[in-house]
Amino acid sequence: MIIRSILILTSCLVVLVLQGCGTLDKRLNPIQPKVFIDAIEIEDATLSGLTALLTLNVENPNNFALNAKGLDYTMSLAGTDILSGESASNMSVPALGSGKIEVPVRISYASILETIPKVLETGVASYNFSGSIHTRLFNIPFTKTDELKLPYIGSSSN
Repeated sequence: MIIRSILILTSCLVVLVLQGCGTLDKRLNPIQPKVFIDAIEIEDATLSGLTALLTLNVENPNNFALNAKGLDYTMSLAGTDILSGESASNMSVPALGSGKIEVPVRISYASILETIPKVLETGVASYNFSGSIHTRLFNIPFTKTDELKLPYIGSSSN
């Protein structure tokens, strides 16, 4: 009888440990969040470039909140890096939810001018926005690649 009780107790402990490992595995291998550029607000313009506030919409597909202590990011337009940086502000995105994050950015006119010929040649402004959200335990990468088709501006012949 005692041996049977010990076996049942041991079996229950094994099940609990395995369940805990499954939960831990989900936390150690998080699903990449979706990050969208919601808005860009120009705050200041100088002779060398622009200072803007980038508002990001972060969708968290994980079963746990993303309690971040910051993020790093890079954005390229037509294959040219136009901005990069870090934000050390604390932020939280609820489990299976979304939240907005505001990030100050600096954009140089030189990087913008470098992309204009490429964009005008193709008529498409392809961009890539990527980085990592920093939590206490690990960094969670994100990436968003898309393209904006520019309207055709030209003369029409009658």
